[in-house]
Amino acid sequence: MSAQALLRVGEPHSMYYADTDNCKKQAINVEYNTRFKQDLANKSQGTSVITVNPNQGYTHFLLVLGWNASSINNQNGQTALKKGWGYDALNSISYRVAGSSQYFLSSAQLLQRNLRMCRTQSQRQAILDLGGNECKVATDFDTAQFAYIPISIFNPPATDDLNLPLPSDTLSQLCQLTVQLNAPSSYWFVASGAASPVAPPQSFDVGYVRMEQLEMKNRGDAIANRVNLNENMLVLPNIFDQQEIVVPLGTPGNQTTTDIALTLTGFRAAECKSINIWLQDDNLENSATTAPQAYLWVQPTKAEVLYAGTIYSQYENGEGDMWNLLDGTSPSAVTSSALTSAAGAWTSAPVLFKWLKLPFSQPSGSDYSSENLIHGKTIDSGLVNLNLRVPYASSGWVLHAVYELNSTIGFSKGTAEFYF
Repeated sequence: MSAQALLRVGEPHSMYYADTDNCKKQAINVEYNTRFKQDLANKSQGTSVITVNPNQGYTHFLLVLGWNASSINNQNGQTALKKGWGYDALNSISYRVAGSSQYFLSSAQLLQRNLRMCRTQSQRQAILDLGGNECKVATDFDTAQFAYIPISIFNPPATDDLNLPLPSDTLSQLCQLTVQLNAPSSYWFVASGAASPVAPPQSFDVGYVRMEQLEMKNRGDAIANRVNLNENMLVLPNIFDQQEIVVPLGTPGNQTTTDIALTLTGFRAAECKSINIWLQDDNLENSATTAPQAYLWVQPTKAEVLYAGTIYSQYENGEGDMWNLLDGTSPSAVTSSALTSAAGAWTSAPVLFKWLKLPFSQPSGSDYSSENLIHGKTIDSGLVNLNLRVPYASSGWVLHAVYELNSTIGFSKGTAEFYF
């Protein structure tokens, strides 16, 4: 019997003519626009609230920060901005969909989410590069500098597929984004031995959120004309990142050959798809000659996740790099640079920023993360054991962990809520 005859999966699929099995067409005709934007009320340090009117479908929100050339062209090269400085400038974001609960993301986990949800390595690299150019010599400041930060709450920042919009036409209340900025002193760095550094600008010239919207050409296509949403609920699948957990590791014994045993807590009662982790060395952060590498991420050489005594993800000898690639579409790494100063000037060298994804669920391509919910592991007791080893001994290691959860957003009676 032939291989074709043995495979019984329904009717044969046409690979020649278009038919209902191999071709889809758009049911609701929409028009694309990015005409709406809102300025940040506070472009220096502090909080700005962005209100989003209920007006059909929203797909992406983009935070733009920057300076005109006239504000920075007096810099003499004794101060510097790291690659991805837009994420340094951002402290955190929070969001609320109509009357839903409010949820928070740190700037570091927003960057990791943006990188993780890209399908290809070139998309990931572009996300970091567009987060702000490295500026370390005087001529780097001769042109305007801008950072572009996708706020990827509902949709991946870069995919090869169509993504479902947030259907705000079902809402009768405003949605909110809250953007909190750091003080300029936290992301402008002065070189060691600088004799006459020029004070950087204390406020951005440009700071706003632009919205990408899909508007129906025929308002009669709205679901409210066909379904009573006072009695029924429309649901939208969503990949939810729980607020980042930061764990100082202290000074354990022989860190490179002995496991550091941790207990991760605080899980929502939900299906956990994966735990995303990375390490930072605070001793490097506080070096006198190195710009604090807020996004210099290091992967543990060993990581082992256990729940109720059963081992799930177990990676040793750095093999997590390969497993993340086999289970995805690109490595969990991007190329950045590390800034070092001496005698009042800056130099930089390429460096890999790495994180590690520790899955509980069946791997699925990023293109389907917005539309299909893949089952995760239900964490009943809220306790997960993590054993890891660090690449070198230091008293300054800090672990960052983000729990990736399944959720749906339910829309009914003009409001919305997240369900886990």
